[in-house]
Amino acid sequence: MPVSKFILQRNCENCGKQFNAKTVYSKYCCEKCSEAATRKKKALEKEEEKREQLANQIPADRPYISIQEAVVLFGISRDTIYRQIKKGNIPAVNLGERLTRISRVHIEAMFPKVEIIQSTQPLIEQTKLNYDPSECYTIGEITEKFGISASTVQKTIRKCSIPKKQIGKFVYVPKLEIDRLFNHK
Repeated sequence: MPVSKFILQRNCENCGKQFNAKTVYSKYCCEKCSEAATRKKKALEKEEEKREQLANQIPADRPYISIQEAVVLFGISRDTIYRQIKKGNIPAVNLGERLTRISRVHIEAMFPKVEIIQSTQPLIEQTKLNYDPSECYTIGEITEKFGISASTVQKTIRKCSIPKKQIGKFVYVPKLEIDRLFNHK
């Protein structure tokens, strides 16, 4: 990991405590927070996998579904469903304790499923960058301005896929990209 020569003040993504980052990519204040974040991520992945399994078990031809099935299928909270039932927006049938069934047609009309369409073409056209020296930094200028070694700058540019262009003996990097990368961190 590239180590910076200047102090980067960051907030830990897990506990929110402010700390001095050792690298440009540091997200957590300590090993304990890093492990806790990893556990949270794994728990969310496991929960999502369980949700997908439950969604696949629900038959598509049933006109009435339970509250729990609606939560799984549509990703909305139980409280939202009960609130809509109470308002009368979603017709429901109560067959006994914990046996409330709601109309699948009505809930699909209120909360349509969003299908993610994957295409081979990028959605956003990349704009042609202007490599005018007044709108770019050289590697040397970046090291002086931010107090980072040249190797750290090169590794960061490579890792973050920032476009660069060599003109003569200088490598130019757009100021906008570098300022966004180093100033917000």
